Amino acid sequence: MANPALEQAIINRIMDKGISLPVLPDVALRARRIIDDPNSSAGDLVDVISHDPSIAARLIQVANSPLYRGAQHIDNLNQIVSRLGMRTVGQLIVSLSTKQIFTAETPMIKKVMQEHWAFATQVAALSSYIGRRQTHLDADQALLAGLLHSVGGIPVIVVSEDIPKLLEAPALLDELVASLQSRLGGNIVKAWDFPEMFAEVIENCGDLGYQHDGEANYSDVVIAAIAQARGLSRTPDDRPIMAAEKVDVDLESSLIDDELDEAIRALGG
Repeated sequence: MANPALEQAIINRIMDKGISLPVLPDVALRARRIIDDPNSSAGDLVDVISHDPSIAARLIQVANSPLYRGAQHIDNLNQIVSRLGMRTVGQLIVSLSTKQIFTAETPMIKKVMQEHWAFATQVAALSSYIGRRQTHLDADQALLAGLLHSVGGIPVIVVSEDIPKLLEAPALLDELVASLQSRLGGNIVKAWDFPEMFAEVIENCGDLGYQHDGEANYSDVVIAAIAQARGLSRTPDDRPIMAAEKVDVDLESSLIDDELDEAIRALGG
């Protein structure tokens, strides 16, 4: 377990550097404004996408992946909005654009950030798949929740570039990221004015023993996805992972097949 004094030192350094709240990419902000505006049109959303060729290309890739694939191949933005709808496309733009936040300069830290993003996309694809099987939940919301579950680790990774002790001890950095990301991530998505559900998922998903009364929620979905991605079937104290039972996921069997692997690659960009 990470040293509380070291954790506090990391948080203090993050606050001093002013990087506690990563900025949501402009394309995501513009897409959110459009889907929240009842007077906006599909053309408005297409215009936003067309000004970001990288997002446009990745959106086409994801739209043709097993997550959203239809009978015909999609090769332009108008087809994507027509088939998937403005709300889903808007959610995907936010999801895909978050990759721009996972950046660093130092080669070692850049590698850590890339690994952090790769794991987030795996959890996101699994969350979408699991969420799609819950009739009362939204698979697009589940995908975004899965992608954002570890966003709180970004400031920790960024600030580690200035701390030689962490550059020389990647295992310690991983431990600090795991320990602090739930604490920091909730504040990040609240600052982005995301629905409360996303903060709840981030704050709950570090606890494999999480359980509650009632039907499955997005925290259950993301926790089950994290357990799947890590190959875990029990909590650290050897109890069943109740979140997985809530969403009817057998953690003894892998959900990742060729199609889901393709979806993970598409999200990863």
